[in-house]
Amino acid sequence: MAEEVIYYSGRSIRNLTRLADRYEDVDAMFELGYRYYFGYGVRHNISKALGWFYNAGIRGDADACYMLGNMYSLAEGVDWDDEEAMYWFIQAADLGHADSMNELGIMFAEGYGVEPNMEFAKEWWEKAAEAGSEEAKQNLEKANSA
Repeated sequence: MAEEVIYYSGRSIRNLTRLADRYEDVDAMFELGYRYYFGYGVRHNISKALGWFYNAGIRGDADACYMLGNMYSLAEGVDWDDEEAMYWFIQAADLGHADSMNELGIMFAEGYGVEPNMEFAKEWWEKAAEAGSEEAKQNLEKANSA
């Protein structure tokens, strides 16, 4: 995620907003969501972050989908909704997002929004590990040694 933020790091909020609104620049939408979520260069505003992540997510930005999944799973700016979290994590995972694959493994292992299913959890952790997630490798090792 950090590399994508660096791309626009020198841009003002006004320029990013123009790119996002006028040109439907998905990277700018994600950057705006990221800045509002963490309060980088702007006042922290979870509602604006949610809106920008949503706009980028529906246009296929994997990082935005991942952030939306986190926001729903942690009830940040939205009601807690594991089914909605799973939806966004699946969208991101389908786009190759390793951390989302790991989160899906956790959801299946713990039964968040679904019946617990360790086989599905392991499948997601294997995919995430193949995609480069160190956390998923650790989760898979723990699950296999249990």
